[in-house]
Amino acid sequence: MVLASNEAVRSAVEAGAGATVLSRLVAKFSIATGALVVVPFQLPTRRFLSLRHRERHVTKATQAFLDMLQDGKT
Repeated sequence: MVLASNEAVRSAVEAGAGATVLSRLVAKFSIATGALVVVPFQLPTRRFLSLRHRERHVTKATQAFLDMLQDGKT
């Protein structure tokens, strides 16, 4: 099954289509209303890449964000 958005995934799970892993932001309302329940477990560590267009100017805000990622501060 391929769903186009986090909201579509959330709706499918609410309808009984199975289980998923979603951000708390996406699931917050459904958790608050009892439509979904949290099942605590530890996710495996994942690596992410930060990407930018090589020819675009790097703004101060972009540089600050990239620096924060490099420092590991989230």
